[in-house]
Amino acid sequence: MKKKTVSKRKRQHSTSISVKTLTLGFATLALIYFLFFAGSHNIVRYFRQKSQKDALRKDIDSLMVQKSRLKSEAERLRNDPDYIEKIAREKYNMKKKDEKVYKIVKEK
Repeated sequence: MKKKTVSKRKRQHSTSISVKTLTLGFATLALIYFLFFAGSHNIVRYFRQKSQKDALRKDIDSLMVQKSRLKSEAERLRNDPDYIEKIAREKYNMKKKDEKVYKIVKEK
């Protein structure tokens, strides 16, 4: 009779261990699901916003470089008559009064 009681206890003990393990596993899965997909502060949203932030920082950096370049060009246009003349000749095909302009066309 003692053997039956001991084996019954072992089964109950192993059953309670598997229930505890199952409960712990389910709780872990629920926590992982909550962290990744649920709530307003989930990890997926965090990484998406982080990548957007990085892209915006790159855009800001390139715009700052462009702004600096445009400022220096505006300064040259205000103060450098030779640069103004160069732009007028190259971009707008302007010439002085007594000059002749010859356009060279490259053959294809």
